[in-house]
Amino acid sequence: MTFYLSWLALGLAGASGLVALRALAAAQAKQRAALRPVRIARPQRRTDREARRG
Repeated sequence: MTFYLSWLALGLAGASGLVALRALAAAQAKQRAALRPVRIARPQRRTDREARRG
């Protein structure tokens, strides 16, 4: 019985570690997104599909 409980404890510890790693990865992705330069659309320049080329 204790053998199975120890496996259960290890499984729960691994699952919580995985959740913590995912949370850390999400936080890092948010940081990278905050540091990424943002495109600023200029009002005098058409950047949509109807913009003429050439």
